[in-house]
Amino acid sequence: MYPAKECVPPAHRLFAHLPRADQRRWAGVYLKGLLATQGKKSLRRIAASVTPSPTAPQSLQQFVNDSAWQWRPVRAELARWAAEHTAAHAWTLSPVVIPKRGELSVGVHRRFVPAFGRTVNCQLALGAFLSGDLGDLAVDWQLYLPRRWTEDARLRRQARIPEATGHATAAELCLALADRLARITPEMPPVVVHTDGHIDAAAVIEGLQARGLDWIVAVPDTLPLSLAASAGPHPADAAALHPAPEPAGDLLRRHARPPTATPLAPGQPRLRTTEVLLPAGTRPALLVGVRTASRLRPDRLWLTNLPPARRDRALAVIGSATTARAGVAEAELGLHDFAGRSYPGWHRHATLVSVASAHRRLGHEVCLAPNSG
Repeated sequence: MYPAKECVPPAHRLFAHLPRADQRRWAGVYLKGLLATQGKKSLRRIAASVTPSPTAPQSLQQFVNDSAWQWRPVRAELARWAAEHTAAHAWTLSPVVIPKRGELSVGVHRRFVPAFGRTVNCQLALGAFLSGDLGDLAVDWQLYLPRRWTEDARLRRQARIPEATGHATAAELCLALADRLARITPEMPPVVVHTDGHIDAAAVIEGLQARGLDWIVAVPDTLPLSLAASAGPHPADAAALHPAPEPAGDLLRRHARPPTATPLAPGQPRLRTTEVLLPAGTRPALLVGVRTASRLRPDRLWLTNLPPARRDRALAVIGSATTARAGVAEAELGLHDFAGRSYPGWHRHATLVSVASAHRRLGHEVCLAPNSG
């Protein structure tokens, strides 16, 4: 049991590595402002909601965009802190589309967004979320950079993109997030990946499988899979042991059966499953179709490598993941509102938003250091 309210100064733990007292002080101001400011979280409005100081917006600008503090230690400590206060049923990796005007925000590009049904000007972030009883808590981020942002020296210089940061696919960014989570998590829960038309499901499955992780990945109905021998009629010959791959949606439609797990409560998604073989391999997996309406076709398909003894857990995670809205709480706290144009600035802002969201979700207060105004 944890207290309903716990005053945890950012300088005490999450921002303890910051070398200067003024940096720790402005971290507290920024967090308090994110939580207190209604509507758009501009630097001026964040500052005004916390302190009457006329120089506060400039100080916050310096703290986020120009101060050289590292964001990854904060995120690693945030992940540990969140895991101490709510059990992790899964680590969820999810794309978050951030619509933008203009072409100057780091990583901005034109992208078709299936959820919107149209092409938009946006940034694409990949978030890592601790999924537990309190919902999804953001603890880490990657920002997708199209090739023009990594290959154009002028753009790199203007956005202050680190020299070691090159182009990576969305799947590669997800795998990098999973690697960081695995390093700080003694007992790694399943990794749930929402692909949402932005992440190559086959590539991320191959990477997670190679790492020996348990995973549950949303897959397109076109993903080629083979039916496992245990899911179909007994094979008449050896060739039938290795059936030709076909689209996942077709396999599920012809071979689906209700799960053996306890049925979900009324109003919960309806699940249908079948045993398949992983892409380009012979390892067994479970294909799960989720329907939330009276339609013949499932709303979403999931693939998981969790073994039969843990299938109940996989189905429970899938049932809750279907209605999950990863990134919504962070958007409400200003994730989309960052007006700066630099790569370090975006990452620091995303880090502060994540810390503010965790404080709110966990019922904790943010303490300001003395003389924060």
